[in-house]
Amino acid sequence: MRSVVLLSRRHRLYGAAADWDLPDVELFLFDSPSEALARISLGESAVFLFDTRDYPRYKHVVRKFLSMKSDADLVVVGPAECVPEISALESGEAVITALPLDTDPEEIRQTVARKLRLRRVRERSGIVGRSRAVVEMLSLIAHAAPLDVNVLIQGESGSGKELVAQAIHDTSRRSDGPFISINCGAMTEGVLESELFGHAKGAFTGAIASHEGVFKRADGGTLFLDEVAEMPLGMQTRFLRTLETGEFTPVGGRQVEKSDIRLVAATHRDLSEDVSRGRFRQDLFYRLKVVVIKVPPLRDRREDIPLLAAAFLEQENQRYELRVKGLSRAVEQVFVEYDWPGNVRELRNTISSIVVLKQRGMIELEDLPAELRYGNTGAPASYLPVALDPVTGPGLDLGVLAGTLLELRQDIKEIKALLTGGAQWPGNRDRVGHAGSVVETFSSDDSYGPLPEAQTGDLQTAERALIKAALEAADGNRRLAADRLGISERTLYRKIKLYGI
Repeated sequence: MRSVVLLSRRHRLYGAAADWDLPDVELFLFDSPSEALARISLGESAVFLFDTRDYPRYKHVVRKFLSMKSDADLVVVGPAECVPEISALESGEAVITALPLDTDPEEIRQTVARKLRLRRVRERSGIVGRSRAVVEMLSLIAHAAPLDVNVLIQGESGSGKELVAQAIHDTSRRSDGPFISINCGAMTEGVLESELFGHAKGAFTGAIASHEGVFKRADGGTLFLDEVAEMPLGMQTRFLRTLETGEFTPVGGRQVEKSDIRLVAATHRDLSEDVSRGRFRQDLFYRLKVVVIKVPPLRDRREDIPLLAAAFLEQENQRYELRVKGLSRAVEQVFVEYDWPGNVRELRNTISSIVVLKQRGMIELEDLPAELRYGNTGAPASYLPVALDPVTGPGLDLGVLAGTLLELRQDIKEIKALLTGGAQWPGNRDRVGHAGSVVETFSSDDSYGPLPEAQTGDLQTAERALIKAALEAADGNRRLAADRLGISERTLYRKIKLYGI
């Protein structure tokens, strides 16, 4: 059982625990931040509701919660002027919802209820992702699932449309009933008709026994029609009538049968364009699109790629009892930059293939297939840590760039020591003789020269210098600076606060 932790010294504003009406959820009330955080540390909390009134150090409590890397969602009720600043603290898996102090208590309870519905959908569906596109999709699923209405799912092949359909069924009032799926694009018209409505014994050659169609088998549950746009026009007419009345006659049969189903359909095509071209019935289209859920392609939610890769990697390790530890930083960068035309399905198959061949250790660049290493050009990809073009080039990777700069600085120091006799050459070889002194070739301009001696070897110092340079180049515009650095504006804000820039 999941719990909601309420930290407030004004419990009366929120009413009694019974007023919340949260089935299968426990509500814990705390006055002390340490006690509330201790409860959250147990790992059973779904939502942490924090009313910041009477807590002058509320930002410290929020930071402490974030440092715990809890999976719980955070709802903060705070001063209106501090709401953006609180939201900017968002980090890791935690999702912060900041509400002003004058928010009605009933609206606060509804916010918590929505968080709980989203969590149930996420946990039951297995849909992985924290991107805005995925959160919006999960929210729509949570709203539509309890209502017994038809749903049309749109998305590219491999994006996870059937997973969405299964999530709708699992969180609906029909979850105890059957979930039956059929692919309309994988059958001829005759076979599809038989699979939809069933057939009587002897209805055609080879029909040696009666057969129940999916309409009958899905009675009381959910029928999922994948690639519904591929259904022939002639079949669409009969299908529409059955959808409206719930009545159908099996192929070759005489008795009218009834079925009570909830229809979820999916397609990768633009049905409105098919309607305009006469390839799909307009009345059936409007019957299907009571609620439309769009599944984003993987390239539009790149921040979810590391999460998905880690989840698939864990599944494959368990499946084959292997010990592949994870992705190297370079591999993760390649994964995020690749467009994944096959979407989540392609990512999963790629991980499966690599894991089977790798079996243990870290996944490195040389373990990747050619299309990932070289892209579509057939030539080795450039993994420069800086953008070649400020508009169209790849984003700046602060970690890679800072690490590279520090490694170069260390190499230069070692070479200087060797040349001046301050270090032993490898293999006990004689030091190379030279006349005169070692000349530094760096510019005297501090903006291009090496870091001061007291600041070398510190990755955070290099990162601070990069952020400061980006802000100066953007004339203090944080959004533009974040775009130049290839990071989110929230991340930039946290870095600015951390380094005191």
